[in-house]
Amino acid sequence: MGKKLTFISILLFLSGCYTYKSIPSYENDFVVGEKYEIRIGDRPMQRVFVNSVTDSTLVVRRGRTELVVQKDMITEVKYRKVSTGNTVFGVVVGGLLALVLVGTLSWL
Repeated sequence: MGKKLTFISILLFLSGCYTYKSIPSYENDFVVGEKYEIRIGDRPMQRVFVNSVTDSTLVVRRGRTELVVQKDMITEVKYRKVSTGNTVFGVVVGGLLALVLVGTLSWL
């Protein structure tokens, strides 16, 4: 049980928290190898990984599927950014939960 708890604690401490920040519509500069959330028309937001970029199209991967998307059809773009606040909060809360769990198990 102790090894599992240590492993879970290490995972919590090494986890990073990401947020998606909006990009203004005039800045559609996509970077190959980055993750974005895009909205095509009035569809829901989709998280995609950019494989290649041309002047008018993007080749993105969503899951195991590659799609070619026209830049003109994209109505909203958000890029993925590491959130320091969320990461610190997650590590502190995760650490406290791990300590409470260890304390509870040691009393049994």
